[in-house]
Amino acid sequence: MSSAIPRIARRQLWVQLRTIEWRVLILAALLAVTLTSFLSIVSDRLESGLLRESASVLGADLVVRSSRPINEQRTDLAEELGLTTTRVIQFPTMVGAGDNLILSSAKVISDPYPLRGEVITDPPMQVAAPEPGTAWAEERIIDQLGLSIGDTLQFGYADLVLTARLKQSPDRGSGFNTLNPHLLVNQQDLEKSAVLGPGSRAEFRLLISGDNDQLKTYEARLKPTLENHERILSLINDQPVTGNALANGLSYVRLSSLTTLLLASLTILLALRRFGHAQQSRSALFLSMGLTPNALVRLYFWQLGIAATLIAVIGGVAGTLLAGLADIWLSGLLPQALPNAQWSSYLIGPTLGYAMLLLLGMPPALEQAKVPVAQLLRSDQTNTTQKASWGLYLISLVLLSAVLLLFLAAPAAAAVLLIMLGISGLLFGWLAQLILHSLGRFLANRLALGRLLIMRLRQQRKWHRLQAGVMVLLLMLLSVIWVARQDLVKEWQAQFPEDVPNYFLINIQEWQKPGVDQFLADRDIDTELYPMIRGRLVDLNDAPIRPQLNEEQLKDNSLRRELNLTWRQQPPVHNQIIQGEWWDSDSSEHQISIERDMLEDLGLKLGDKLGFDVGGQPVSGVITSVREVKWESFQPNFYVIFSPAALQSYPGTWITSFKLAEERKAQANELLREFPSLTLIDIDQLMKQLAGWLERLAESSAFVLIMTLATGLILVTITLLQALEQRKTEVALLQTLGARATETKQLDLLEFGLLGLVCGSLAVFSAEITLAAMNQFLLKIPLSAHWELWFTLPILASFAFIAIASLLRAPLKIEQCYAILKSHG
Repeated sequence: MSSAIPRIARRQLWVQLRTIEWRVLILAALLAVTLTSFLSIVSDRLESGLLRESASVLGADLVVRSSRPINEQRTDLAEELGLTTTRVIQFPTMVGAGDNLILSSAKVISDPYPLRGEVITDPPMQVAAPEPGTAWAEERIIDQLGLSIGDTLQFGYADLVLTARLKQSPDRGSGFNTLNPHLLVNQQDLEKSAVLGPGSRAEFRLLISGDNDQLKTYEARLKPTLENHERILSLINDQPVTGNALANGLSYVRLSSLTTLLLASLTILLALRRFGHAQQSRSALFLSMGLTPNALVRLYFWQLGIAATLIAVIGGVAGTLLAGLADIWLSGLLPQALPNAQWSSYLIGPTLGYAMLLLLGMPPALEQAKVPVAQLLRSDQTNTTQKASWGLYLISLVLLSAVLLLFLAAPAAAAVLLIMLGISGLLFGWLAQLILHSLGRFLANRLALGRLLIMRLRQQRKWHRLQAGVMVLLLMLLSVIWVARQDLVKEWQAQFPEDVPNYFLINIQEWQKPGVDQFLADRDIDTELYPMIRGRLVDLNDAPIRPQLNEEQLKDNSLRRELNLTWRQQPPVHNQIIQGEWWDSDSSEHQISIERDMLEDLGLKLGDKLGFDVGGQPVSGVITSVREVKWESFQPNFYVIFSPAALQSYPGTWITSFKLAEERKAQANELLREFPSLTLIDIDQLMKQLAGWLERLAESSAFVLIMTLATGLILVTITLLQALEQRKTEVALLQTLGARATETKQLDLLEFGLLGLVCGSLAVFSAEITLAAMNQFLLKIPLSAHWELWFTLPILASFAFIAIASLLRAPLKIEQCYAILKSHG
């Protein structure tokens, strides 16, 4: 008999297509595989494209930075792994034309450059780096020196011909000096210029690009050998603006993919439950004909296996074709064509189709073996879901969760969502049923269809528990994915408010401060000057700090360089005190306010005493407060702020930042003419580059959002279609007893309207909890209530359910009613 099982399964597979339950199950699974394949391919390409595009900020995928010439072994290791490299030297230097001079940030490069992003010049140049004997300069160098294309500028002892205006370049470097106007020169011109001598404050960089796996291997092998003067920079970990935005953006893409998988799983789960109940009479027939329970279970697994194979192939091909069509829209999203997806992304949809159908189909299939033969003589369905079956459901869901975690590189998002799904599905299914019955009793004597509504709600109470639980989860997931993007876009936009500074002014001497203050005040330039002095952290609680730290803490960047220190009577308005208290304005004690990350990375606490070496002179203070610093605010920010009593007697310079609109930029040149020794840093180009990049990130997330919402809408429609098909028998009975077709349709619409209202209300509550967890632990953005969701989602869900049901609900003729009732005995 066992050899005949596959043959019977193949025959039954086609026979089952006549049943609405099997057709709905196949349609739900096919859509799930197709959409999952489509989104996994597109998400993978978007993620790779965004990583590559955002890498233009660094000019590479990975950068090794050093204050000394980089060891050749670093390059040899990269070449051994098949990575592409190039070297950059960047340093501040004066360049001139005649008697005019300007402080620039010279960047010495050679071909290939850059490894990521592109250099844009006017006129456009066909080479990656200036030819020997030539240079490319940013607008401010050209304007300040009064040059034109073809003129000569002095770069140390070398005379270089200016061949292009530098409009945009990646790899800006780090530190204030690198924000000076850039000058690009060829590597061959460095030696004859003699500008880089012993003791020069130069930054040496090795730019690296290549495959992600190769980069991870390179980073893992390089880290243990890093010297104190070396550091590895990556986009996400070391760029405060782009790193946070990119990490959040990629988390959102993965969260959208996970949401689509969960939406599909819920729809298939509901379809399998209905299919299992509908198969009870067929299973009883097989058992009465001598088929053993074990053989019956194998028969159903063969059916599911064959169906899963066909669905995996058809859905995988359809998803790939849809992803190809999406290129028409995606081609204009990023400056370069999106990279090809990894081969594994093409397998995710089909593989998960197998996993969802077989794992979720296991409990209904096993339940068929428990159907009594007496079911043939009954018209109703037997409840075979016993304690053992619930255990099977739990095991299946756990296995499916493991599969989702295996295929998605977002374990935190998956874990939070799965926990919320489990709680919501169990709790809100029961709660929705209770609310529906309460509403039914309230409407019973107020509507003409009130009594029929009560009857419907009682008859469908078991399915309402399951159906409402699934619908709450569907609506909750769609709400989460919608609101999460809104929150992210607001967070990204908040990084560039209208008043964000686009100029830094540094090296203001004490005797220049009154004049600079007056100049800025006369022109209504709103700003504040901060005193600044440089010092190196050397002591902790009156003992050398290094022996007190572990190996990981010793790698912290605050120990590798001199820090910019300042002193103030009042806390900066753009910093938030999160621990401790600020000092009194007349305090004579030496106190310190420290930035939160520095406190946590070095394992410090309130009450610790830090000692600094300031130009050979010791100065110390006790930590009395901790600040939250937004480094992306482009305001003067400091790791350490002293009370005035500690540092105000030390000689220092002053620093400030301010905003100048495009039409007022001539005032920047006025400032330099009046105070020629100051250093004015224009960061407009960097701001435009970052703003444009974040805009593309927002557009990418919008595309993913649209596809996820479309997926959810389709699956909601399938779920409601199943519910309407199950109610056909009851509708047929009501119409044969004298009810009009319009009345039965109104009853269905009333039920679905109430279902949408209740599910929408519960989904809002669940979504708020889930969003709070996501924002806190995954997206790292501030918590906020979404009151508009409380008003709109229940109403929209109710109208949507009514609209979908109205479109899907075809009126039954009396002949159809007789046929339906006859088919059910």
